Order: sequence, then structure tokens, then C-alpha cells
Amino acid sequence: MPEDQQPSPPDDKRPTRRTLVAFVVGAGVVAGAGALATQLLGGGPQKTPPSRTLTPHATATAATGQRTDGLLVDRLLQRPGFTVAHRGGSLDWPEMSMEAYRQSVLLGVNALEISLARTSDGVWFGLHDATLDRTSGTTGFVAAQHSWAKVQAHRITAAETNAPQQPPQPYLRFEDLVSAYGRTHTIFVDPKVVPTDHLGELFALMSALPDPTGTFVAKGYCTAQAWPVDAAARGYRTWGYYYGSELAADPSMLTTTQARWSWLGLDYEATADAWRTLNATGKPVLAHIVPSRAKADRALSLGAAGLVVSGVREVLAR
Repeated sequence: MPEDQQPSPPDDKRPTRRTLVAFVVGAGVVAGAGALATQLLGGGPQKTPPSRTLTPHATATAATGQRTDGLLVDRLLQRPGFTVAHRGGSLDWPEMSMEAYRQSVLLGVNALEISLARTSDGVWFGLHDATLDRTSGTTGFVAAQHSWAKVQAHRITAAETNAPQQPPQPYLRFEDLVSAYGRTHTIFVDPKVVPTDHLGELFALMSALPDPTGTFVAKGYCTAQAWPVDAAARGYRTWGYYYGSELAADPSMLTTTQARWSWLGLDYEATADAWRTLNATGKPVLAHIVPSRAKADRALSLGAAGLVVSGVREVLAR
């Protein structure tokens, strides 16, 4: 199986103790990009981001929700310790649901992250796995083998959150997330389990925005090839994440893969030596997936430029 189609190592091993609350500092797919472009570029009502959204890297007008001060991605790096809501805040709300992204935006995250799957009828939606089994309790429900209508019959449970009693949420189309927050927030995009021959569709969806390369960051496990290479050729920044234990076992991993990535990622448990090694590349390094304030403080002290976090509520509550 080609490297890009292999399941990537879990980028977000969840804490086994719920006391580890996450940290942060601070139908069918459109035929091409037409439907999304119509929605985003004036063919339908715009969704104005919540007024409490804290986005120091960009501002929005109350009337239109459009940015007023430059590229989101460029501005993001000007905020030391910026925050990226992992799956929208996967320790707080059902992961990659609109409710998760809405709540994390209300609390003031700087960026949003989403993993994508693709249905048999071409709908791109938020899903980390090949199946709905973990998130909905199904058995052998492979997303790529079912239509969007079939996916919509299921809900994302809160079983793996810190509040499992909260109601389940619908799965979220990528285009709906972009419609809601693509003008106000940087969005990290990872086509987790989708074959590379479908990437053209994803680029078309991203290109429906007036400034796609200023909005999206192509995210992936460090050994991914087609996705970061294709994204970089189109002008997108890329973010590849590493694990300190893997780098220690194979020091050549960094030297053979880092050229594909504009920014790098390192797990919060990595040693100080691993952090020094990645920081020595001169590229911004983001800590992932930070589960507590103490771990976040450590990552920042070791030189993390930003934090990809799963528990938004604990850290951003003032």
C-alpha cells in the first residue's frame, strides 16, 4: 500500500485519565467547488462569527464576517503560544462536530483542526478513522463505502470527552466548517484516510475561498508525501508532526522528511533534546496534543511556537 494511504500513527493518543484536561494558551459534496463558492462568495447568507471570538491574528466586521487585516496564517505566527483546537476540542465536546468548533471559537482559540474522510458519493466530512465505529459505536461502518445520507443517520458520541453525558452531535461536512469559520480562523486540514487520487477535490473545496493559501494549513504525519508536496506546490503552508520516541529510534526520520513541512510538530512528552533538535531547524514547532496546563507550560518553555490542544475549556476559561 502506498505510504500516503497507510493509516498514520495516532496523532492524539487520548489520556487514559479524565483528570488530564486539555490545554491551550491562549447532500453530497459540492460538484467541484461550485456550491461552496456560491455559499462563500455571496450566493447565500454569511455566518458571522460569535462576537466573543478572540482572534488576535485577524478581525472581522460584524456585518460581513470578512477579515480586515491580512492573511490568517501569517498573522497566526505573530501570536506566541497560539492555540489550535484539536478536532474542535475533542476532550470537551463530540469531536469534529459543529458544536465543538462553535464552543472553541467562543472561548477564543486562534485556529481549528479537522481530519477528513470521504463518503462514497464524494462528501468530505470530519472523521479521524476509516470507520464510524469509535465515534458512533457502529461495527465495520467504513465511511468510504457509504453515502453521506447513511453517515448522517449516525451521531458522534461524547464517550471520549470529559463530559460523556452530553448529547451526541451530527457529523460535519468540511464545506460547512469552512462556511462558518473560513474567513476568521486558520484551519488545519488533514485528509487522514482518503486516497491521494481524491486530493484534487479537496483542493477545489479549499480554493472556493478568496484567499485559500492564507487560510488553510495542510497537516499530516511527518512521513506523508503527496499531500504536503501537492499543497506546498499550490502555495499552502504545511505542518508535519513527529514523536520524540520515533526520532530517537530513527534519527534520519527528521532529515529525510522535514523539507516537506513549513512548520513542524512534536509531542508534549518529547525530551528537551528532541525539542532542541526540532527548534534548531529554524521552523516553527507546535506541541501536540497537549492534555494539561502543566504540560503546555513545559512545551512553551522548551520553545513551542504554538499548541495543538484537545481540551479548550480548562485553558481558555478566564
